[in-house]
Amino acid sequence: MWKVIYNIFINIFLPFFILFALMKAKIRKNLAERLFFSTKHADIKDAIWIHAASIGEAAIAETLVGYMRSHFNFNQFIITTNTYYTRDLLRKKFDNSINVFSLPFDLTYSIRHFINGSSFKALIIVETELWPNLIWEVKKHGIPVIIINGRISDATLKNYKRFSFFLKNVFSEIDLILAQSEEHAGRFKYIGVNPQIIINTGNLKYYKELPFNKNDIHKDNIITFGSIKEKELDIVLPVIIDLKRRFPDFLIYVVPRELFLVKTLEKELSLFLKTTRYSDIKKGVTKNVDAVIVDTVGDLLDIYRRSMVAFVGGSLASYGGQNMLEPLFFNTPVIFGPYTENFKDIADTIITQGAGMVVNSGGALYDKIKLVLEDKDLRNKMGNNGKKIIEMQSDVMERTVKTILKTIDTYFSRTT
Repeated sequence: MWKVIYNIFINIFLPFFILFALMKAKIRKNLAERLFFSTKHADIKDAIWIHAASIGEAAIAETLVGYMRSHFNFNQFIITTNTYYTRDLLRKKFDNSINVFSLPFDLTYSIRHFINGSSFKALIIVETELWPNLIWEVKKHGIPVIIINGRISDATLKNYKRFSFFLKNVFSEIDLILAQSEEHAGRFKYIGVNPQIIINTGNLKYYKELPFNKNDIHKDNIITFGSIKEKELDIVLPVIIDLKRRFPDFLIYVVPRELFLVKTLEKELSLFLKTTRYSDIKKGVTKNVDAVIVDTVGDLLDIYRRSMVAFVGGSLASYGGQNMLEPLFFNTPVIFGPYTENFKDIADTIITQGAGMVVNSGGALYDKIKLVLEDKDLRNKMGNNGKKIIEMQSDVMERTVKTILKTIDTYFSRTT
């Protein structure tokens, strides 16, 4: 009954959504692909299908693919995303060695058209993005459904519980949920998911295949402000200017989360500091500058590697935070704001283990960065504590992949 009601609702809503989408460039760019695309011409056979909604999930998908290729010699994948930007980024990173598509809209006919003519070993959904028709149709085609790095946020938990009478029809078709912590495993159980399909395998954000030698980390006089978002600019920009005055020998890197902020950063900071773009540095253009505005994608890890200290944004305004683990891979002390709902477990671990600090204002941010830069012993201690956090979770990817493969093998042995 609930399947019928759901499909009546979304088909009534569809014309209004299409009109809205045609007026929004970000949605319009992959609208046709999400409605009509089929994989039957892409020569897909026995692939693992990974759905990564946007940039954060895509990073996990990229790491998962790399690990399975190198450690298990498995090479058949497709990846779907919600946004054209994430799709194009993954296509560039994989250099077209893996098929990357936009996820079809949650319409029965769009999903069937997408699947028909291809065969899949599993659908792996990164971090609990539930599309009911997607899950129902995939299971009709005899494909197991697995959620990895599963999480339910504070806000989502209330809604999931409220609509559990409907969601149980969705979760009943899922074969395995690999939760990122015991807390999130408990949340799945709380909303009525069968406990037998829930396993805590740890947070995949703790794992990263680094293109650098972790034992050969050289630090430069660099302060990095990473993943800065628009509502944080009024807080962060004065801090950057004050830090440059206090530490004139340091170079400050400013990395916006969205590239459209590059021009704003350039305009505001150039009133007080000499600035350049990171793309110019990569081209070999040398200038005597105070601040570098990063206008490229995929370079943040290397910048964190060389930094004395890093602030991770999306956390001084109510965005839910960004991945504050990334500096820790390179023994770099990390500072972040109080809005870390999307990374609550990670943030708590970093603070408890003494690898980072939380600040609530621009003044506090300035003071903490100043403290870390002026106290070498504190800086080294925080860096070493961060390294220990990463080492404690070093087997999270292995546990996850082995559980995925075991579930796939068990599923097909039952159905053949």
